Amino acid sequence: MKSRVQNHGMCDGVVMQVQRLNWAILGCVLLSAGALADSQVRDVRFGVEDGRTRIVIETSDAADFRAFTLEGPTDRLVVDMPASDWAVRGLETGEGLGAGLVGNFRFFNNSTTSSRVVFELDDPAVIASQFVLDPPSAGGNYRLVIDLAPANPGSFAATSGFVRTGGIESLIAERVEAVYTPPPSRARRVLVIDAGHGGRDPGSLSPGGTRESDVALEAARELRRQLEATGRYEVFMTRDRDVYPSWENRVGVMVEQRADLFLSIHADSSSDRAVHGTAVYTLNDRAESRARQRANQGPGPTDQVDVNNILVELELREKRNQSTAFAEVLLEHLATAGPLLQNPHRQANLFVLLDSRVPAVLLEMGFMTNRNDEANLTSATARRRQMAAVLTGIDAYFAQRGDISPLQEDPARELPAR
Repeated sequence: MKSRVQNHGMCDGVVMQVQRLNWAILGCVLLSAGALADSQVRDVRFGVEDGRTRIVIETSDAADFRAFTLEGPTDRLVVDMPASDWAVRGLETGEGLGAGLVGNFRFFNNSTTSSRVVFELDDPAVIASQFVLDPPSAGGNYRLVIDLAPANPGSFAATSGFVRTGGIESLIAERVEAVYTPPPSRARRVLVIDAGHGGRDPGSLSPGGTRESDVALEAARELRRQLEATGRYEVFMTRDRDVYPSWENRVGVMVEQRADLFLSIHADSSSDRAVHGTAVYTLNDRAESRARQRANQGPGPTDQVDVNNILVELELREKRNQSTAFAEVLLEHLATAGPLLQNPHRQANLFVLLDSRVPAVLLEMGFMTNRNDEANLTSATARRRQMAAVLTGIDAYFAQRGDISPLQEDPARELPAR
């Protein structure tokens, strides 16, 4: 597929300006800084009282810091400070679980001179106060204190936004959180499997009354079983029973878990019962435009909006390239498990694929309206064979990226039986 990246109102001068930054800016902010200051982050603590949440970040040295909230697919509190080493016992990966208004949090070096802690907010909140406390005794830690108070969505939106500190280079460094690189330190790749439909929405029905939502859930469970059996993947599902998660909630799981890959599983239908075979869908141009609109954060200073647009373009370009690469590898392996639909790599305007960051595809396993496909969709043996092909496709995709070692043999033969 030929990639079409559209600027949608971005002026050529801004694009050229970013090109002159030579990608080194993005490279340095996405990677850990090579030479950090002697300062250390030594602890992160939480206190909850009367609905408010206090965050205390303990540091070895006095540190100027700034805290601000951000709207997005997940609402966040961002705390910036001078470059520091992470030295929190028990949280060596720089990630942890919060309390009160805070869900997960993560630490990283967002430039050669600064570090950042991002707290994902479970509910809208505003910063009630922020200050620094000296060590309580000689040799103790300095404490960066941020108090959060619950807020309604309107108040949260009104007080949220990136803090502007300078020119376009600074804006790119600040906005790079949107580029959304999964943590490089984690040992296993994180996958989100979305079993289509569910609950009040049964999806397509076969002539015999088989529901798409049921076969999608069984396939998702089987794929999870096979993926987890390899020990290489951590798997999350948007649903594990007969319920209907909203489209926003399905995408939210992907964002919350900082997924490396998102796979939505479905079964198709047609008025022509002879139509059969498997297909894989990625975003089309119209869907990409919708993803672009959702990702942009709205009005602001002209250069800040331009930088936001540029980074969204980078995200979309990378997502579309990676989604296409995964779709093509996946189809190569699915062809070994059964027939493919004519022109099996297709594009569509699918809401569940709209997040601008995570490589995502939608798998149509076969047609509920075709007798042979329905038999395979409801067969545990055929389902296991097809999901084994999906597993080898996922392995091949990550091996192609250099994230895992290429397999020496078909892992499906090593999987334990039910």
